[in-house]
Amino acid sequence: MRDMTEDLVGLVPPPEEPEPASGGASESVVLPEDYLHFLSVYGVGTFDMFLHVMAPERSDGRANVRERTASFWSVLARMSEFVPEAMAPLSDMLHAAASVAVWGSTDNGDLCLWVVPAEGGDGFVLVIGSRFEDWYEYGVSITEFLHRILTGDIRCPAFPEDFPSTGETPPSRDLTAIEDLFSTRHSFLTGDQYIRVMDAWPAPWKTIQEER
Repeated sequence: MRDMTEDLVGLVPPPEEPEPASGGASESVVLPEDYLHFLSVYGVGTFDMFLHVMAPERSDGRANVRERTASFWSVLARMSEFVPEAMAPLSDMLHAAASVAVWGSTDNGDLCLWVVPAEGGDGFVLVIGSRFEDWYEYGVSITEFLHRILTGDIRCPAFPEDFPSTGETPPSRDLTAIEDLFSTRHSFLTGDQYIRVMDAWPAPWKTIQEER
């Protein structure tokens, strides 16, 4: 599958000081090489203040692939108890897979998974809506998915219409505090930069973002 990390670099500049994505995933989780390459260039962070990309493992308590994947299985099990018929197609597909890993999430609670079929062949990106009512399969690599989402070549129904960004700087109490982070149409912010923007946003914008 295509590694489009360099294409992403041409579209969204990586942070000057990427947030390290140290540690590896457990042996039961397969993570593709393009995703690991992406992390070596960008580190951990967020696209357009909405789509968060996780590290395989973290020691600082922040979201990571291992913990979010374990949490996902627990939520899927509970959902399958409450609405077994609705969850059966998703649950059956994922339980039959060789590997499932949650590598990304959104401010709305949507999840981005990397799924490797048990019968072999290429893995694929699976986006699951926040309420587990809908899911969308994309037969591309993680970096190709990110690039095509940001360019509008892929429009995921689970994501809101205002993502990806239109290139406008978010409203701020102090524009000078954050304008350097939005010098291009799309942004990729480290965790600290994301918090910096959130702190600069006035209500109601900050409240809306926090509720997401």
